[in-house]
Amino acid sequence: MLTIVRRTVGLWWQTWPWLVAIYLIGWFLRYWALHLAIHIGLSHGDFWGSLVLPLAPLVRLLTYLAMFLVIRSVTPGLQGVETDDQQAKGVFEVVMTAILPFLVIYTVWKLIVEDYYIYVTSVAHTLLNDWKHAAAREIYSSDVTGKLWIAILVAFTLRQLLTRFRDRLPRWTMIVAAYLEVVWLYFAIKASSVVLFGSPRWVRERQIMVWFSGVRDQLFAHAAWLAHWWNAAGMLLGAVASVVALAFAWLAIGSVVYGTPLTPTWANARRVLLGERTAAVFETVIKRGQRAAQPRWQRVPTEIRRRATEFARSQLGRFGPIADAWRLILHGGALPMAFFVLAYTGLVLLAPNGAYWDMKVTDGYLWRGVALLIGPHDWPWWQTYDQLIRALIGAVVDPLRISLVAASYWFCVDQVRAEKAREESTRVEADHE
Repeated sequence: MLTIVRRTVGLWWQTWPWLVAIYLIGWFLRYWALHLAIHIGLSHGDFWGSLVLPLAPLVRLLTYLAMFLVIRSVTPGLQGVETDDQQAKGVFEVVMTAILPFLVIYTVWKLIVEDYYIYVTSVAHTLLNDWKHAAAREIYSSDVTGKLWIAILVAFTLRQLLTRFRDRLPRWTMIVAAYLEVVWLYFAIKASSVVLFGSPRWVRERQIMVWFSGVRDQLFAHAAWLAHWWNAAGMLLGAVASVVALAFAWLAIGSVVYGTPLTPTWANARRVLLGERTAAVFETVIKRGQRAAQPRWQRVPTEIRRRATEFARSQLGRFGPIADAWRLILHGGALPMAFFVLAYTGLVLLAPNGAYWDMKVTDGYLWRGVALLIGPHDWPWWQTYDQLIRALIGAVVDPLRISLVAASYWFCVDQVRAEKAREESTRVEADHE
């Protein structure tokens, strides 16, 4: 734990001028990207404004990646993390690999809703002031139109073509490819969330949820005291799971940028996290499941198995770096990773902006402290300086947050390297014997 603290402070101290400058540049670029989307949405319609809106998450992604890369440039322990037979990733490969996990973070913790909320409310408010009620209703509509599916298909196809022929194209086209990657994923997430899940009421009315709710209500009818424990446990576990997942997701982003050393295994990760005895029990259960499933899989025709395997690898290949990251994170050990989650949560409480979004929780404790320090002012004064104060708070907290993530990832990398060194030493001693 002290290693993580020492490295976090050291990384921040070495790089804070660069990190602050990168954050502020990214903040202003995202600010103007949102206003460009609003302007185009008002001038040419919601669809065209929505095509510009993905620039906001792309700018934020590039901002964080630049901060990670600056830290890597001054940290020998994070340079050349990949194995000897792998070449270090170029900037384009890092960006394209990081887009998916970053958009997962952006979606799950509602940062995508923050951008869309700013866009929709600004455009709709202006349209309503101009008495354009029909256009305002279209902005608030959640219907998935044919134009949206066409935009997804076109963006995906163009991105595939640019990536395939990138050796023959100018380097600037890779920026377009990154934008198209964000566009099709951004729109696909928006469309699929409406089509597959609909509204919360739709989810509650599904048969499996109706059955589960009925069983739960019958159980609580016979044991009313259990309902209080159930609700308390649900709230606690939900909050803990969200905090842990958010912190670990940022470690996954660090893994995409820095690479994964020596391909850490799930078996070693289980031993570090759970201990030898518990890991052995898990290993036995997994092997039994594999032995039970293997005969059924072998009965499937060979051609179908081959095609299914190829399809699964092609679709899940982009998740490979994320799986490698989780294996590496587990090598850090339970106590150091718990400390990392606690420290990350503390920074989120200070300034949640950029970590997650909730309409009811927009201000952290640092903002409240600054507001108390400044003292009372008229509402127009706060409207004038609100965004500036938030940008300065982010310039303080976000470099610390990125430094903490990088230091914790560095710790996990060292654990894997030490474990591999011990295994190599044991193998050499066994050969000599």
